[in-house]
Amino acid sequence: MKHSRITIKDVAREAGVSIATASESLNGKGRVAAATRQNVVDIANRLGYTANRIAKNLNAGRTGSLVLTVSPMAVQSSGSDLQPEWDIEYYFRVLNGASAEAFRRGYLLSMLPSHSSSQAYLSAADGLIVVDPSDDDELLADAAHAGLACVTIGRNSGELSWVDNDFSTGTTMALAHLDATRRSRTALFLSETSSFYVRDELSAYLDWCSTVSLEPIIIRSSGPRVDEAEPVIRAALASPDRRFDAVLTTLDTLAFATERSAHMLGLAVPEDLQVVSLTDSRYLDYGLQKPITALDLHPVRLGEVAVDLLLAKLDGESDRRRELVDASLTVRESTLAD
Repeated sequence: MKHSRITIKDVAREAGVSIATASESLNGKGRVAAATRQNVVDIANRLGYTANRIAKNLNAGRTGSLVLTVSPMAVQSSGSDLQPEWDIEYYFRVLNGASAEAFRRGYLLSMLPSHSSSQAYLSAADGLIVVDPSDDDELLADAAHAGLACVTIGRNSGELSWVDNDFSTGTTMALAHLDATRRSRTALFLSETSSFYVRDELSAYLDWCSTVSLEPIIIRSSGPRVDEAEPVIRAALASPDRRFDAVLTTLDTLAFATERSAHMLGLAVPEDLQVVSLTDSRYLDYGLQKPITALDLHPVRLGEVAVDLLLAKLDGESDRRRELVDASLTVRESTLAD
């Protein structure tokens, strides 16, 4: 037998008050006697009443919907109908953290396909979260044109609030770890330089090389996928002129391709080649000859903080906020140091 939903009318009738008084009691508003307010709250709890989120948001002039997307500049289309960014675990975990926090705060969060027109989504949302924005990002421009509240995961060149990791410190931490047991000649393996975080990692790497008097070695893949990265890193590892014995990658997929290519070429990890990823995922701990040491960016927490920043903006906060989430190094068998 299907039971009808408990409404504010049921609570008001049970408490012997008007609907307006019941609503004010539950919302903490109005001039309601303390005893009456507590009685309404107790009855609502006993009946199992929960506020209708849609109605509540509509009363506040909102849709109750938030949108999260990855900047199109941060990913490269694979030519299929699948979203390439959601093949990368980091983005999926960001989405998980943001959607759970949004729901806890009374909102539903949707994923905006990065290769689709954004206008229909933006017009039906209260706010937008953009992951890994780039300079002159069209999504940020669209949000500003629509008057839509917007924050970013990753720094932006405008005046929007953002949450990010300290990638410079994380990169230096990873390089120092590689050097802890033996002096390493480390190459940086990346797939793009349009994202702020990659620029930070590249800058920290170049600073490190200058500090320890090593010539920078930068290897670039044509894209972020394993199948795009493998031919590039395999050629670099097989080169008779190879001048590196460690690889620092900006993505977990690039690290996966590096370890697998090393194994195919008969290189022992970590004895012949150390490997570290500046993005962690479950793929680096399973299915490889040697699990890969990686920087945990705590993407779930990034998603949660982004939602908090966005809702603060919706509630009228005018100040630009900048939040940093600490990264931590997860040491596995792909490196020599403990």
